[in-house]
Amino acid sequence: MNVGMGGVIGGIGAVINKAPDQTLGKTLLKGFAQGAIGGYFVFESKRLVRRFAREKKYNYIWPSKLVNAAGNSIIENAAANRNFWERMHLNLAFNRIEIDFKNRFKLKYRIMPFALSRAAYLFTQARLDVDRSMVFGTLVFSQRIPEILGEKGSNGKAMLSSILLRRGSGQRTEAHEIIHTYQFENFSGINTIFDRPRSRLEQESKFVRIYNKIFHTDFNALFSQGLYSLETEIKGYRENSFEKEARHFSE
Repeated sequence: MNVGMGGVIGGIGAVINKAPDQTLGKTLLKGFAQGAIGGYFVFESKRLVRRFAREKKYNYIWPSKLVNAAGNSIIENAAANRNFWERMHLNLAFNRIEIDFKNRFKLKYRIMPFALSRAAYLFTQARLDVDRSMVFGTLVFSQRIPEILGEKGSNGKAMLSSILLRRGSGQRTEAHEIIHTYQFENFSGINTIFDRPRSRLEQESKFVRIYNKIFHTDFNALFSQGLYSLETEIKGYRENSFEKEARHFSE
């Protein structure tokens, strides 16, 4: 699933961002192949999470996060019709750090607004767990009985890139919610379909230029949440592919 999804996002995005002198077939094939390679990296990152869940060793989490970031970066480059190595990024909660290897290792920091909004909401609902946030590389909140989980609800909930855990929850719950944060990031290649419209708007509007320097709009949040809701409506919570994958890599 991860390999196929990476290939589809990479192939479609590459065609959308194709240069006029590039042929459709070669561009589609390159984008699909590159995206599929990125999807394999994503798959391996989730296998590391499963090892964490089974062996209860937290030293698997950061390697998993870095492999996942590499995979998503490769998919994004494919969808943007770039070479696989040109630009890499790492998401830390709502923070996006990019390294442009093609442009003299240029470093860029931007904020993802949808992820920021979810983190801000969780700040009002629970206590920030600083230690686990450092271990997970994202914001982790905890509470004895978080209202948004309910008295008899689940032990955890991922809200885009942030995680809320019921106090005392174990490694399998942690792994389950980590996978959900990865699922949000796995659709980040979709954002490249807005590259050309965004570039045109930057030429016409100073506000857009300033906005794009500060923010990286994570439209993948809308897509992933919409798809999650649609699947839940059709198949039910247990058969939702997002939940099935999270269970698979956390058991």
